[in-house]
Amino acid sequence: MKVSFPPRGHPDISLEGELLEGDGPPCVVSHPHPLAGGDMFHPVVEALWHAAAARGLRALRYNFRGVGASTGGLTEKSALPIADLAGAIDFLGGRPVLALGYSYGARTTLHAIHAGEAIQRGALVALPTRTPSNRAAMSNLLLGRRVKTEEYEPYPDADLAATSPKPILVLAGDHDPLVDPDVYLSRGLQPVLIEDVNHFFSRRLGAQPPDPADLHVLTELALAFVLADSET
Repeated sequence: MKVSFPPRGHPDISLEGELLEGDGPPCVVSHPHPLAGGDMFHPVVEALWHAAAARGLRALRYNFRGVGASTGGLTEKSALPIADLAGAIDFLGGRPVLALGYSYGARTTLHAIHAGEAIQRGALVALPTRTPSNRAAMSNLLLGRRVKTEEYEPYPDADLAATSPKPILVLAGDHDPLVDPDVYLSRGLQPVLIEDVNHFFSRRLGAQPPDPADLHVLTELALAFVLADSET
């Protein structure tokens, strides 16, 4: 079912979403970076959304502002759209939700948890520990090349993950150049790594579609975690 709702505190903006009804707890799925082509139809988001609904959850996926039919806009300097995720939680009734976020959506989910939003548990898929800071690193991400001159800038999200006030699980591909497992391990976190897949959960070079078998592994792990303490 197609739905629309405003970000919290922004009645002049309308976000588009799709809702799959279920008798279980509410669940929100947040998509990857809007300025890199991310939207709610990304294969990873699609897989998480359908897997949540298959478990009986009331599953909502949505587009951040400026994506698809969502109004408003984001720039490289925009703050993470926590208000968009908060609007999705409000739309679902304001009760604590189970949250699934991928990449930029994982960052938004983590920051929303720290902001005190009503999130019961979160599965953070491909939560970056760093971001490319030169063309070589971007090439490594997009084309799957290994370039000796690649450079990255750290994200503070590993520290936030280590101090999350709510239960979270970090899931990533072991070939993801944006996720350094040692950064999480050094902070007492144990990321769950899926073998032989990259940031896009693909076994092929670049941002090619993931294999259904790898998406199945990802969704099983993510849903098992968020449902661990839920009443279904």
